[in-house]
Amino acid sequence: MSPENTTGLPTRPRRYLVAQDSTMLATAGFGGPLDFGSVVEQLQHDPRVEVRQSLRPRSVSAQTLGTTITDHVVVADMPDDVAAELRGHPQVVIEEDHLLQPQELIGGTIDPGVLIPFGVSTSWSLKIVDEADRPVVGATVYLYGSGVPAQGRTDDTGMISISLLNESDAGLRALYVNPQSGYWSMWVDRPQLTSGSLNTVRLQSLGAELPGFPDQQLIGWGQRAMRLESVPAGMTGRGIKVAVVDSGAAVRTHADLGAIHSGMDLTTTPANDQQWIDDTIAHGSHCSGIIAGADNGRGIRGFAPDAELVELRIFPGGRVSSLIDAVDYCIDQQIDVVNMSLGTGGSSQILLQKIAQAKELGVACIVAAGNTGGEVQFPGVSPDVLTVSAIGSQGTFPDNSYHAQQRWSGGTLDHDLFAAQFSCHGPEVDVAGPGVAIVSSVPPDGFAAWDGTSMATPHITGLAALTLAHHPDFAGGALSNRNAARVDHLFDLLRAAATPLSFGDPQRSGAGLPDCLRALGLQPGAQGSFPDAAAADADAIRIALAQLRLQLLAAGLLTEPAGAALVDDGLSERTRIRRGMAELRAQMLAASLSV
Repeated sequence: MSPENTTGLPTRPRRYLVAQDSTMLATAGFGGPLDFGSVVEQLQHDPRVEVRQSLRPRSVSAQTLGTTITDHVVVADMPDDVAAELRGHPQVVIEEDHLLQPQELIGGTIDPGVLIPFGVSTSWSLKIVDEADRPVVGATVYLYGSGVPAQGRTDDTGMISISLLNESDAGLRALYVNPQSGYWSMWVDRPQLTSGSLNTVRLQSLGAELPGFPDQQLIGWGQRAMRLESVPAGMTGRGIKVAVVDSGAAVRTHADLGAIHSGMDLTTTPANDQQWIDDTIAHGSHCSGIIAGADNGRGIRGFAPDAELVELRIFPGGRVSSLIDAVDYCIDQQIDVVNMSLGTGGSSQILLQKIAQAKELGVACIVAAGNTGGEVQFPGVSPDVLTVSAIGSQGTFPDNSYHAQQRWSGGTLDHDLFAAQFSCHGPEVDVAGPGVAIVSSVPPDGFAAWDGTSMATPHITGLAALTLAHHPDFAGGALSNRNAARVDHLFDLLRAAATPLSFGDPQRSGAGLPDCLRALGLQPGAQGSFPDAAAADADAIRIALAQLRLQLLAAGLLTEPAGAALVDDGLSERTRIRRGMAELRAQMLAASLSV
């Protein structure tokens, strides 16, 4: 029998990515080049370590780019002291395998250490119904007092009871009701609720603001803002492969997703081609509907209904290692565009190099900026992706919905458009996409209005698929080859097609909101050349980055960069600068330096 644990609940070991940097020269004391196979064998036999997965490139074409740190990546759970031992070797790259999240918007955390664990619990009973007094089942209800909010989900009768400690009717700050599908959310400041009594809350159906929906097909406000309805009927994205790296899609039950036939579940080891159809959190279904919802006369229509969607399921539980595996799958399957409505506060040199590798082989990754309201999250900081922030539009949602809380309070309106309060922002933002009150598909066969850069990103991904399929620049010649120049040209077209937005901070919208007709070359504006920084500014940035890196190296705070440099022929100055900044940021995070 193992000894009793007298210290309470044990700490869960961290999960790490371990790889070899074969470009590093042998250092005195390490006896020559590293035999990474021996390192892997030691990990497998170390009782303190549990090896979870071994990732190797699927595609032979990736090997043409030369040796990189992505050639063999081991995913393992281990104590911090074992990880520290591995870090001591200059030819070993070790990073925490951070969890990724499809962004959630419910925030407002309070330090639980300041809360008093004594007092009286008060309960509020609520019944959530629609306009016809029918119960709204499965709605998530949040009740905010002065401390930590409480939450729960309505039962089959629409009922829920929520309790808060040391609160009264007069102290309630807000009520938020988030239905699963079919209704608008509700947000009420200072709700007039009475404890000890039944409180009835009525939600509006989506059809109250969208007449005829879902029986009549909807072109969403964001699609109209991008002028999708003016695109010729024959331009539907046929021939383009789009991967959605997310939570799967409800293809067997949802009429708007029934044309999706390909996918892989990467949450299991080994991966399987069956469970991707089980979308337990609905996020992937919602994104997929925006990109390629069926043009069937009802529900919602996507940007590119005839594009071939491939669902790569990594949620729930997705990590950086899951995304590395997904990007590698996209390289192997010659995916054209990848939608990444996800992010993390961490970083990874290994993933940065895998994404750069994907770009070199013609895979265009389009990534959400993030929903924390702060700096752009990883991997949106990668120089080899197109990063998307979120905007909203006045008058496209009920005034008492949660969507009405999303306008950035520090900004101004541009016509009816506004920057989203939750959207991450910074110089990495390339373009903005519609991301507030976006109606799309959710399991099993319903529709919901959601907010997030997760919703903005598939708007741009869908337009990217149309552009690759129908812009004359990609019809033949050099840009029909799968390489970095093709991806750069696509990104340039999308930025050049954007209408600039004036919110008071250009880092919240990048080049602006892309226009479908300009991106497709149907109207002037997309000439395929987005202006880079002036040459003098570019030189100054490169010099400053180099000087900073040398100073950190001299101080012993960094080691030399991991991984071999990828071929960058044809890369824009913008990409070279952003790649240098992202690599330096990843190194500093790995060295526990704040950035």
